[in-house]
Amino acid sequence: MVKIHPTSIVDPKAELAEDVEIGPFCTIGPFVKMGAGCKVISHAVIDGHTTMGSGCTVYQFATIGGMHQHKRCDATDGLLIIGDRNTFREGVTVHIGGSDVDDNITRIGNDNFFLAYSHIAHDCKLGNNIVMSNNASLAGHVKVEDNVTVGGMAGVLQFTRIGKGAMIGAMCGITRDVIPYGIALGGIPSHLAGLNLIGLQRRGMSKEDIFVLQKAYKALFTKKEGTTFVERIQQVEEDPTLGKNIYVQDILNFVKNPSKNNILQAEER
Repeated sequence: MVKIHPTSIVDPKAELAEDVEIGPFCTIGPFVKMGAGCKVISHAVIDGHTTMGSGCTVYQFATIGGMHQHKRCDATDGLLIIGDRNTFREGVTVHIGGSDVDDNITRIGNDNFFLAYSHIAHDCKLGNNIVMSNNASLAGHVKVEDNVTVGGMAGVLQFTRIGKGAMIGAMCGITRDVIPYGIALGGIPSHLAGLNLIGLQRRGMSKEDIFVLQKAYKALFTKKEGTTFVERIQQVEEDPTLGKNIYVQDILNFVKNPSKNNILQAEER
């Protein structure tokens, strides 16, 4: 049986699994669907066309499924689709989709951890096992792949992509796509500062693969007189040692399909 604190307002049209728990002073809108084991601690709002998987926890003062902050669109029928076992800490805001550019859907995968006051704007697409630290913000249409960490107070420009396993340092301003397994540092504007070696080691990547990734990174992002980035990509692809490595291929596939913001480069020394 659903447990709803008497001070909360839950629309009778909302679809809640039998073991959902709604704490005090919460508001749940009519188009909300919540899966098994979800908990809303207190003073939170879940609204819009929001579907939440199982085992999610929403802490106080979070707003999930709020109206997108989009001047060119006032449609209220955008979707927010959330997977399983996500944690939304205090004051987190997540908006519904609000643009035909990205099918009017904001989508979040599984096992993500959103720390206090982090923000996910309309039409973002997030994978799995992502950590967004306090006050980190994603503008509209940002795509974040699996196993990414976004540091505190970092901001990501609209339409930018963050590749799998990347690390965004605290207070970074990300205006270009960050490669898989890369690390971005440097405030605003940020720069590519190498590979996220600690993250790779923690996820059990072998020393051999890390060594190959380092060689590929150096080949791609060390500027050589008379060569372009496109030419360096081709050279890595054709290298029999580098081009066949599956992790290097992740980077190659990523840089060959940039967003309109293009690929974040290393700092020139």
